[in-house]
Amino acid sequence: MKILKFQAENVMKLSAVEIVPKDNMIEITGKNGAGKSSILDSIVMALTGGKAIPEKPIKKGADKGKIVIEIPGYQITRSFTKDNTYLKIEGVDGANIKQPQKFLDDLVGSISFDPLDFINRDQKEQRRVLLELIGVNVDALDAEKKEVYDDRTAIGRDLKSAEASLKDMVYDPDVKQTKEVSISDLVQKLQEAVDHNAQWEFDRQKVEELKNKAMSNKAEITKLEDEIAILKLENIELRKQYDKKLAELDGTAKIDINGLQLQISEVDEKNKSIRDNLRYLAAKKVKDDCQEAYNTRTTQLNEIETRRNELLSTAKMPVPGLSFNESELLYNDIPLSQASDGEKLMIGLGISMALNPKLRVLRIKDGSLLDESNRQIIREQLKDKDYQLWFESVSSDKSVGIFIEDGGVVAIDGEVPKVAAAKVTKKKVVESKVEIEAKSTNPNDGWD
Repeated sequence: MKILKFQAENVMKLSAVEIVPKDNMIEITGKNGAGKSSILDSIVMALTGGKAIPEKPIKKGADKGKIVIEIPGYQITRSFTKDNTYLKIEGVDGANIKQPQKFLDDLVGSISFDPLDFINRDQKEQRRVLLELIGVNVDALDAEKKEVYDDRTAIGRDLKSAEASLKDMVYDPDVKQTKEVSISDLVQKLQEAVDHNAQWEFDRQKVEELKNKAMSNKAEITKLEDEIAILKLENIELRKQYDKKLAELDGTAKIDINGLQLQISEVDEKNKSIRDNLRYLAAKKVKDDCQEAYNTRTTQLNEIETRRNELLSTAKMPVPGLSFNESELLYNDIPLSQASDGEKLMIGLGISMALNPKLRVLRIKDGSLLDESNRQIIREQLKDKDYQLWFESVSSDKSVGIFIEDGGVVAIDGEVPKVAAAKVTKKKVVESKVEIEAKSTNPNDGWD
């Protein structure tokens, strides 16, 4: 279903315009400010209403205006006064549609959808439009996937850190104990042995002093004969003391501290191995836990991807080779932003057509960007899918398209229209008649 006739009177920049499309591409040309955009905007205003209607839709200087669009089987009339907007839809049999806007809402897709506008949108917006079109909501899955992916990434960092910690640690497989041996008792025994040996050395020194004193006294005997008796008695006593102390020393002997020091060294080395092992085992547990968590997240990601693929496998893409990831659209598995201009245009057209399955009408507001190769792509797509495209381009060449000047049609492919209409009158749907009529009486009033 396409537009068979378009008429507008005193709407925005338009004075009185009638266009009957001759083929699938309707090019509106003219200089800037001539009223080209008013034609494309009027189509959207008439069919969608609501926010598409500006605050002041009536041409400056007029009291009322209207837009009439004929489609197969129906005539759509949207009228404007200074205070109100009215919508009326008549069938070919003369019957009025009771709920005209609902009728249009059911009929019209995204009539204002512009393929070039889609191509120039950012990647996230392109993705959103496509998902709405194919009726697939993977955002929840993608959010779940991102959460698991971020979680796995954090675990991956912990895993690498744990692996790095293990790499620098020492582990002695021969040491089976996990509890360190206390060396406090051995240290105490060592201290006691050191104290004992110090006392033994002191006592030994004292014994030697006794002997030395006895020998000194013996020497004095020859000098002090009158004291010999006393000294002999003293000597005897000293001898007794000497023998006693010597016997005591011989009975106790020195404690061998080398063995205790060796034991302490061995225990300390063993405890070091135990500590190293405990640190290693703790780090290994962290690493193993991270690895297990990482593997779990990987499994979850695979499951999410499987569910996502199953969901997408049931969705019908508007263009073969079109897909998407978490952030953008892909074409043949490469980002759409890297596709050629022709591929982008083809995709934009495909999505535009899919958004307008009933009323097969599209529009492009900046057709000046289209070169001949792009126009050929569009022409082939429109013919293949049987769609109608209304587009405007800035030009002063009256030999191309429908040339607009001061809100009216002044030339059609270089020829002056045969009939100039001052007002738009009611028309029934006439599918056999193809003509374009226009009349312009008002100067530029500032509408874009």
